[in-house]
Amino acid sequence: MYNMIDVITAGFALFAMLFGAGNLIFPPMLGYELGSSWGVASFAFILTGVGIPLMGIIASANAGKSLDSFSDKVSPLFAKFYGIALILSIGPLLALPRTGATAYEVTFYHAGFTTSIWKYLYLGIYFLLALLFSLKSSKVVDRVGKILTPILLIVLFIILVKGVFFNDLPIAERIYELPFKKGFTEGYQTMDALAAIVFSTVILNAIRGKVELTPKQEFSYLLKVGLIAAAGLAIVYAGLSYIGASFGGLDLVAGAEKTDLLVKISINLLGKIGYLILAICVAGACLTTSIGLIVTVAEYFSNLIKVSYEKLVVITTIIGFLFAIFGVNKIVIISVPVLVFLYPISIALIILNFFRIKSANVFKEVVLVSGLIGLYEGISVTGITMPKILSNIYNSLPLVNLGLPWLVPALIVGICCYFIKDEK
Repeated sequence: MYNMIDVITAGFALFAMLFGAGNLIFPPMLGYELGSSWGVASFAFILTGVGIPLMGIIASANAGKSLDSFSDKVSPLFAKFYGIALILSIGPLLALPRTGATAYEVTFYHAGFTTSIWKYLYLGIYFLLALLFSLKSSKVVDRVGKILTPILLIVLFIILVKGVFFNDLPIAERIYELPFKKGFTEGYQTMDALAAIVFSTVILNAIRGKVELTPKQEFSYLLKVGLIAAAGLAIVYAGLSYIGASFGGLDLVAGAEKTDLLVKISINLLGKIGYLILAICVAGACLTTSIGLIVTVAEYFSNLIKVSYEKLVVITTIIGFLFAIFGVNKIVIISVPVLVFLYPISIALIILNFFRIKSANVFKEVVLVSGLIGLYEGISVTGITMPKILSNIYNSLPLVNLGLPWLVPALIVGICCYFIKDEK
């Protein structure tokens, strides 16, 4: 049987693995842009950045021991394609390089080390450290939970306490038309709902290496671990959004991009030492997330193809390093259409597995509807003009103003299919 030390350590580790680049740079910008509407937007951001990932952790425990079991009711072939797309998105192609790029831009770049040689040197050392921590997957949870997370929590605590309780700046009055939709879709950028689906396997594999647990005990363990991580994330998101909103009226931060805003806020709150504190926080947050991502990618593909875990760790790290060179803004621009497409499918699968739906008909049709609407949104955000008939249909969907146009159609289709007997 597991003990509370195991739960707390794993909870801290999961928090640190989920709390990466997007978790730091997006909430302050959300508050800054929305001003007095920060509360509604922050709540929506927490739904996609905390609530859905927590459901994803529980859903993963309900689904089975492998990532394929999360979506194989649609079809085994879909499960393979979905798994690969998910792993590549949260791994070497999007989330992993963004952690390195964010760490560099907030630390070295803003300290004046802007030439290419400094970028390559910083990213090289950063990904080398991530590589060394990732080579022994069974030790990752303990290393992250006991070594890196306490440092991260201390520096986060300093920034949040100063910004929330010792900050006299008034929140700027701004009217934002759809604050909930803005916060909900901005939460996609954390990629935590996608990461939570697979990080739960890392957490479970770590405890399985220590003690024998029944499926019921594993579920209980994962739920407690998930609640610890979710509580920490929710507090941090709300605090950072509030701090961003309080800086909305300052000329000091006018026109700042995401990483610039974070740096200027920290310096304003804590002086020159604020930048040092922020640099430690960002480097720690990004490094812990990158470790979890590398381990996840390597474990998945080592089971899928005949390549050793160690070799895949090296390959994943190198690809992440190469993509990180492009910088945060370019990575974010590339990631938006991919995430807008993947998220409706992923949230639908999370809900279906969370409620232990067994019907293959429900899985197939709900994923089809969610995927088609997600595909439309993904193409639209690239700037491509869609046919007017499709635009009219999309704009007439319920909850479109909340960023959930797929939810009601998927729900209706799912309920109808629930009463249709699955084909043998």
